[in-house]
Amino acid sequence: MSFSSLAIIDLKEDESTIIQAIFKACSTTGFFYLRNHNLLDAQQRMFKLAKEFFRLPLDIKEQCLITEENHGYVRRGQENLDSSNIKLIDEKEAFNIGKLVKPDQLPSCFTQSDNLEFITKFFRDCYDLSMLLLTYLAQSFNIDSDYFTSRHRWELKSGNTLRLLHYPAVKNQSDESIRAGAHSDYGSITLLFQHEHKSGLEVLDRSTNIWYPVQAFDDMIVVNFGDAFEYWSKGFIKSTVHRVVMPRIDSSKEDERFSIAFFCHPNDSTLLTPIPSNILLNQKFIKDEHSKHALDHDNEDTLTAGEHLRMRLNKTYTY
Repeated sequence: MSFSSLAIIDLKEDESTIIQAIFKACSTTGFFYLRNHNLLDAQQRMFKLAKEFFRLPLDIKEQCLITEENHGYVRRGQENLDSSNIKLIDEKEAFNIGKLVKPDQLPSCFTQSDNLEFITKFFRDCYDLSMLLLTYLAQSFNIDSDYFTSRHRWELKSGNTLRLLHYPAVKNQSDESIRAGAHSDYGSITLLFQHEHKSGLEVLDRSTNIWYPVQAFDDMIVVNFGDAFEYWSKGFIKSTVHRVVMPRIDSSKEDERFSIAFFCHPNDSTLLTPIPSNILLNQKFIKDEHSKHALDHDNEDTLTAGEHLRMRLNKTYTY
């Protein structure tokens, strides 16, 4: 499987086909497209709500600024995803929604009418879809099918986050302008919804240091693996490094980009110890430059998912 042509996994295929395809994707690119996920109509409504919020005046949006619990509005310049380059500023704004977020922590456009009920259901649907993928993944490693889902229990605390993203058109961009700096995600898997066929997303082949574009398809979710799986698999699954680059044409209003990400995280208390799969018996965790920076904890036997998340967030945000 090549980074230049990512796999498409169709949830209408038979289970054995899906399991084989997921294993191949996680052991090669760590990125794949997901078709027939049944969230297309819901994601369109979610994008409408996101646009309504991001069109609000800045002073209104800043009434819900992000907190250390990772809920709230992220204004331009507040986040730097590429923590290896502190000079970069991500040219974007975002709104993070956690499972336990309270209505008074949300803007009125998210709580009026039945919008809060809809957002809550969309959040749960993303979680349920993630659990389905994690079940298939466990089966691909020949371990108990609930091995991963039991470490992502809904009722326990975790870093699960629904994130709305807006990349405004930027005029007078410099050569160093970036919409989202190079980074890996902090949890287990990420579901990314793209919009209006606008991309800019690129994934890094860590073995060659070559970046590849990830085409945007409105009807397919992009799925990628995060830091937890690199720990769990002793580096067999790489936490995929990706970024969002500026448009390669003159910026205008039409060049703005919206996306939605659901970051699936293990429960905070979950240890990032290697999984008990025979496939990994002879696997040695040899860290490359990215792992040495992002996964800079030497003993996964004592590291929890919550501790790792806190470490990564502290490198990313100014509160």
